[in-house]
Amino acid sequence: MAPREPEPDPLSADVNTLGRLLGDVLREQEGEAGFALVEEYRAATKQMRAAVGEDGDDFGETGRRLRARTDELGLDQCRLVVRAFSAYFHLVNLAEEHHRLRVLRRREQEAGPSPRGESVRQALMEAAAAGVKAERVRSLLRSCLVEPVFTAHPTEARRRSVLFKLRRLSDIVEQLDDPRLTSHERLRLFDRIREEVTSLWLTEEVRGRAPRVLDEVRNGLYYFEESLWELVPRLYRELDEALASAYPGESFEVPPFLRFGSWIGGDRDGHPHVTAQVTEQTLRLHRETAFSLYESSLAELERELSVAAEPREISDELARSLDADAAAMPELAASLTLHFASEPYRRKGGFMQARIAAARRINAARLRERRRGGAAAEGDDDPVLGQAQRLWGTGAPPEPPRPDDDHIAYARPDALGEDLRLIGESLRQHRGARLADGLVADLLRRLAVFGFHLARLDLRQHSEVVAAATAEVLQVAGVEPDFLALDLPARARVLAREIANPRPILRPLGGYSAPTAETIALFQMIARLQQELGPDACNVFIVSMTAGTADVLAPLLFAKEAGLFDPGPQPRSTLQVVPLFETIEDLHRAAGLMEELFALPVYARQLEAWQGQQQVMLGYSDSNKDGGFVTANWELYRAQRALVAACRKAGATLLLFHGRGGAIGRGGGPTGRAIMAQPPGALSGRLRLTEQGEVAFARYAHPGIAHRHLEQTIHAVVRATLLPFPEGGHDDWAAEMEALSPLALASYRRLVYGDPDFVRYFHEATPIDAITGLRIGSRPARREQSGRIEDLRAIPWVFSWTQSRHGLPGWYGLGGAYAAQVEAKGEEARRRWAEMYREWPFFRSLIDNAQLSMGKADLAVARIYDALAEPALRAKIFPRIVEEWRRTREAVLTATGRSALLDISPVLRRSIRLRNPYVDPLSFVQVSLLARLRAAAEPAPERDVLQRLLALTVNGIAAGLQSTG
Repeated sequence: MAPREPEPDPLSADVNTLGRLLGDVLREQEGEAGFALVEEYRAATKQMRAAVGEDGDDFGETGRRLRARTDELGLDQCRLVVRAFSAYFHLVNLAEEHHRLRVLRRREQEAGPSPRGESVRQALMEAAAAGVKAERVRSLLRSCLVEPVFTAHPTEARRRSVLFKLRRLSDIVEQLDDPRLTSHERLRLFDRIREEVTSLWLTEEVRGRAPRVLDEVRNGLYYFEESLWELVPRLYRELDEALASAYPGESFEVPPFLRFGSWIGGDRDGHPHVTAQVTEQTLRLHRETAFSLYESSLAELERELSVAAEPREISDELARSLDADAAAMPELAASLTLHFASEPYRRKGGFMQARIAAARRINAARLRERRRGGAAAEGDDDPVLGQAQRLWGTGAPPEPPRPDDDHIAYARPDALGEDLRLIGESLRQHRGARLADGLVADLLRRLAVFGFHLARLDLRQHSEVVAAATAEVLQVAGVEPDFLALDLPARARVLAREIANPRPILRPLGGYSAPTAETIALFQMIARLQQELGPDACNVFIVSMTAGTADVLAPLLFAKEAGLFDPGPQPRSTLQVVPLFETIEDLHRAAGLMEELFALPVYARQLEAWQGQQQVMLGYSDSNKDGGFVTANWELYRAQRALVAACRKAGATLLLFHGRGGAIGRGGGPTGRAIMAQPPGALSGRLRLTEQGEVAFARYAHPGIAHRHLEQTIHAVVRATLLPFPEGGHDDWAAEMEALSPLALASYRRLVYGDPDFVRYFHEATPIDAITGLRIGSRPARREQSGRIEDLRAIPWVFSWTQSRHGLPGWYGLGGAYAAQVEAKGEEARRRWAEMYREWPFFRSLIDNAQLSMGKADLAVARIYDALAEPALRAKIFPRIVEEWRRTREAVLTATGRSALLDISPVLRRSIRLRNPYVDPLSFVQVSLLARLRAAAEPAPERDVLQRLLALTVNGIAAGLQSTG
């Protein structure tokens, strides 16, 4: 009897099944010839990879033949190849996502009662075992904050309709694991997958126009609707259970430490389309989405609470509340009494739904009113109206307000919370404690986290824009004729004096230039919306490129004028002004600047109004572009240590906001590892961090993945705070980094800024010029129109190197620094690198992020992009990149003690190896399209088609690598 073939692992089985079903759809949609073309490329790239080997850096003659074949393809054939392999990666990513959850479930089953790895329970059990007392945990909970902040960037180009299709596919794939499925049911699921894949195939992935800001707002709201709303109560419930398990017999009060923020619709730095009016529409869409979710949850609660009860079987407070509701809404009361005469909780639920509905109608009317005021969208596709209509579920404009809506609507979340509290207490008093601890408690948790504003909307503007508006206001008021001519200390003295002066400085009738009028309108809008929505809706103003104390004081002047800040004897402030330090030079002077700020009496008033809390944002993207991977990471570490010391000296409580991107070159990498690598004292249980671009989709689109990501994040915050790395330990390691950083900086800057031909190479050997023209983001790619790297935003900088597989921002400079140290110290340098990797979380994170970036880079693919550059440029630049790659590889392997990159992550290494042959066709097509676009005359009808196809390749490569910029 022949030996039985081993069964494929579940992930391989899923990938094979989905690939086969995709092939069925390709045959149906494109015929046998189209399917054959895709199979030709699949076979060619697999053969090419097998010939070159895993570590090969040149496809050789095989690659040149494939490039020539790709140049022969017509544009329709290019489109077919790109769409086929992009669709394949959408399906593979779903399969891997599902398998990750499958593995997590299996591990938990095998672990039995032991805590799940990297869970909150594990962190608390370890803390308890280490002797951390319950009171220390209570102290942490009182001050704890974990706040992911969503941002929109060109790296995330999926349309909302595509997001929903991928979610439906994910749900179907999950059903395939059900062991109870009959063969007929399984075949039906295969048909449903074919249906969804067909729908995806016939849907344009990339818009024919650049997305508007409000399109991006709608995409950001997807994660709240599809994942976070259901997920949040579960996380809090698990924390309650973990506390009880780790500290039995102790009682804990868990405040709403997990919150969410957004920049989408509030970030106006270099973004002319984000106006005060757009920001107001964003806030109202947040509110509209929250109301829609509360309506659904209240309807579910009403169905659940079908408790039959006599009047004596509910609390007196609830009875009085029902009487008050009936008096306010007599017609509704009659209807509810008719249907639920013996079910008082359902009657209460009906009244609560009516109050939410009234609040929704008022909000929708104000949203429409603002649209009529001049912010109507271009064309008929109005994203604001579209989102509102979708949430109302009618396909028609939202219902107008009713005459009594102002009287009955919930004005604040506290009012809804009070009604939920009444229900919960009444249930507990009358044998319904389990019901009170179920849906009622879950809804109270949501209310504490989301309020009626859903997520805090941060406002961000460049310091120069605010300074220019300040200059005009001061000049018109006759206070200072030329504010911008003053140096930063002199500006600070003027601003401190004017903020302390109670008299208004703004001219009531206006008459300012359009940019200054827009700045004034923004602060007035913040004041008005805080009054209506509550301060938490929009109480953070971030100042990009903060260079001096004047840059922080200027927004405070406008805040004072709008009534957001009163520096009087009993100071009051509802707006935090947050300095953002981005470049290496900014990071150097950050702590000193904060000390100067704390010393100003007028700023001390602001600090007092915020109970001593000081938020500071650190920019990972620009610091990396400015100083390279190694120096940026070290300067960020040093800046955090210095900021901790400065805040301690001033008696302030520091909250660090980490502006991390998705790619390693923009501060990306595993979040838990990054948290554990923070310097001692920098965390203290408080963390804000950006979730950018494709990272948001990867982490939050699926509820199960979102749960795991947030669980790991909270685990890291709790563990790093309760069991921190010893402060002051191993100062010799810090000395090593002080010596290493300048070496890496010199290596990086010699290439990027020191060689005048590098900029030309960057433009010729990467897709940067095409990316800046693609319609995948609402924000311009450059702050200023120039060819300088300094003026290019960090996102397209990293984006381009990732697409071309150089991956340069995530590793370059490390090898040069290592080689210099080995040359100077020999074996001692190698021994020290291995020691720091083993024992220092910061250095381990640095090395692991470098090898993660190198693992996703590919010199053989980079070489085909390199062929786009002029021969002289290629001969000058690319060999330097290859040499630095080899030095960096040696550095990583020395530190880790491994024989290959990513040996520590065999699953990831295998995934990259299996994905590469399927990413290659997309890369070859992208290179061919870039060459054709550069050769096409201006204007040429085919240029627009080429750009659309390039946008598809960008999406496809991003899906294949699960990384962009």
